[in-house]
Amino acid sequence: MRGKSGAVVALFMGTVIVAMGVIVTLAVPRSVDGHAAVVADSATTADRSAADDRYPDVDPLATTPTPRWSADMSDIAGLRTPDTTRVPTVLAADRQIVVGGPTSASVTELMAFDAADGRQLWPETSAFRAETCALSRDGRLACLRRGSAPSTVDLGFIAVGTGAVTATKSFEIADGPQDPTLASAGNGFLVTSRRFVETEAVYAATLNWFSSDGSRSWVQRPPVGLSDPELSESGNVVAVSDYKRGARVYALDSGTVLYDSAQDLEPHGGPGGSAIIQVAVARPGFAVSILTSARTTTVYDDSGTLRGAIDGVVLPFAPSGSEGDLIPVTGTDVDNRQAIGAASLETLEVVALTAFAGSLLGTELLGEQYVAGSETTGSNSEEWVVLDLDKPQSATTMAAGNNRLLAFDGVRAVFADRFGSNYGVPQMVAYELSSGREVWTLGNPDGEREYRFVGPYLFQVITGVAGESGSLRLLDAKP
Repeated sequence: MRGKSGAVVALFMGTVIVAMGVIVTLAVPRSVDGHAAVVADSATTADRSAADDRYPDVDPLATTPTPRWSADMSDIAGLRTPDTTRVPTVLAADRQIVVGGPTSASVTELMAFDAADGRQLWPETSAFRAETCALSRDGRLACLRRGSAPSTVDLGFIAVGTGAVTATKSFEIADGPQDPTLASAGNGFLVTSRRFVETEAVYAATLNWFSSDGSRSWVQRPPVGLSDPELSESGNVVAVSDYKRGARVYALDSGTVLYDSAQDLEPHGGPGGSAIIQVAVARPGFAVSILTSARTTTVYDDSGTLRGAIDGVVLPFAPSGSEGDLIPVTGTDVDNRQAIGAASLETLEVVALTAFAGSLLGTELLGEQYVAGSETTGSNSEEWVVLDLDKPQSATTMAAGNNRLLAFDGVRAVFADRFGSNYGVPQMVAYELSSGREVWTLGNPDGEREYRFVGPYLFQVITGVAGESGSLRLLDAKP
């Protein structure tokens, strides 16, 4: 859910033959789905905010990752349970600290490690045992665990420097089969819980936000079916949506409703009617596409004020939140070929748009440098199309196949089996986006699910066996 500031570029006529499809960049100007596509006409550095910051999701991994440091669970100071063979877990990380420890029955004893060398930063493990943790944008730590009753949780605020518990908030959540989630949300934290509504076979969500020191909070219960939040911390907005049921957008620091799709969907039969709705959040605010016969994307600022529209393109299915100015878009050319690209919420312009042969399955904006789309070709095989926003005339493909995108390091994308666990994968593969070539492979498909990205880093967790304690390793690439 990260995207960042990007380039404004011109489009040129060109054709590139790649793998099993034909990539055709659109000319300037070019009609897209019967509408005039607005395309920026310059590519100077003045057109790009934060020009030299591509906002990669993770630290660069140019070569096969190897351990920077390793932490043995038996060496952690102050463990309250002597069983060090439990599964090591990393729950949160930023460029300064890594928070984790041994886990038993989903509860982790917490220790903080120096991200640079693995040195323990707390005198002993924290008194707060956690199921999940997050580090806020302003560098504070909070952790979550189930409360004494099934429908309650405890949110602990923990001093980053010492591990001491500074405050605990207990509150009710939507009690359901899924565990509540905790995420960094600006200078605060967002807890999302869901209960299953059997009559409609969907989830109903409850959103609880707390400031990073626990002094302020809000709670919102979106309409049933709007249960998966996407947020932009830099934009101070969070959206929940369902492509048929509608969308809500809230101010992240206050819970104020900035947008409700009910009025926009009313001409199309209301929620569940003929229209399909998608929402994208970014640094300048948010964008809404209501797919009917027209193709247009409506843009709002971070206070919910209407700014204008971008004609000829719409949002892809379930776009991720962005920390930059760009959003991914899709369209079709005059020959009805699908196209992927990006548009700016600052300028309300299409930045780049490229048509290709095949059926698009998904679109991701990577660092506002690339747009990657998973496509099925005529032979029913699957590959990833990559559009460099600085060079839209030279799209490439990656043979990533039926895999999911795990991380982006500014140059390379890392993939793993899409059916792998969110708590770890046995194998991952990195591809260079500019060329589409495979760069490295880590692990093996029949191995343990021991590799996982947390924050800006890649970790390996090694479960202890008889007579040996478990350990966790931070992996990086050698220069």
